[in-house]
Amino acid sequence: MIKSEVRQDYIHDRVVLIAPGRKRRPHDFPQTTVVRHDGGPESCIFCPPQLKDVKALLTVGRGLNWRVKVIKNIFPIVSADNPKAYGYQEVVVDTPEHNVEFADLTIEHIATILEVFGQRFRALGHDPKIKYILAFKNHGGKAGASIAHAHSQIFASSFVPPHIVDKRKRAEEYQIQKGRCYYEDLLIKEQRGPRWITEDEYFGAFCPYASSYNYEAWIIPWRHVDNLGNLKTAERLSLATMLKKLLIRLAKLGLSYNLFCHQLVNDKNEHFYFRIAPRGDVWAGLELGSRLIVNTVAPEDAAKFYRGDRKKQRTSRSR
Repeated sequence: MIKSEVRQDYIHDRVVLIAPGRKRRPHDFPQTTVVRHDGGPESCIFCPPQLKDVKALLTVGRGLNWRVKVIKNIFPIVSADNPKAYGYQEVVVDTPEHNVEFADLTIEHIATILEVFGQRFRALGHDPKIKYILAFKNHGGKAGASIAHAHSQIFASSFVPPHIVDKRKRAEEYQIQKGRCYYEDLLIKEQRGPRWITEDEYFGAFCPYASSYNYEAWIIPWRHVDNLGNLKTAERLSLATMLKKLLIRLAKLGLSYNLFCHQLVNDKNEHFYFRIAPRGDVWAGLELGSRLIVNTVAPEDAAKFYRGDRKKQRTSRSR
């Protein structure tokens, strides 16, 4: 595919120009990827010596042998004492080891981080004012990371972003019209197509038709589950396995990325999913002026990359 193609995702309200030929344009300015400014463990605020006196909201492991630790964000955008921007912000320190990337962690360790996300989702959801929760990771300078030590963040607020509200309304309209969940249908539709990456008993992964980002990928559970906190142990291990597999492949490109999932508190009809959003291209005047997203990597090519150009492996699941 060389010619550009306009693609629309009605449910998520996005119009994308898939433009692989645009990759060929010349660049006078360097196109940077992952940028790390690392002063080492002696000055890292997330290393064990600096965290020993910091009160933790949740710790996996005991004493100095902790594996994952959750602390308050000391530079919050929202806070519980601000009625005009009410909410909570937390930092999940993924590992006590300093020079370890998220994708380098074992599957079991990643599954533990996912379990920690779920525990914090449940705890934050007990506040009746909280309506929306987001877990996310910024990896690399172009993705907004400011500290090299592997960590994630949780954002919980009393307000729901408008595009999330609109997305849920359109998904609900689809369910009323079709009598089926949009995301369950999406999995079945993509499963045999060129954008499919991998699957197992619990999850399927693919590059979405109207991808906003180079090498964007979604991981969606086959089972209808509304949030990360309701995953079973086997499902967390499955999700951790897929995340690690995709992020290891993505690391070969040296791209910064954002990784995230949402929860609308008290919305049991929501179908949760993880989104990997690599940050290869910079949105410039065309994107900002027209609000059309230009993606220079076709999702079909991105899926081939994640698959390693091997034939897609199928499970014995029947639909």
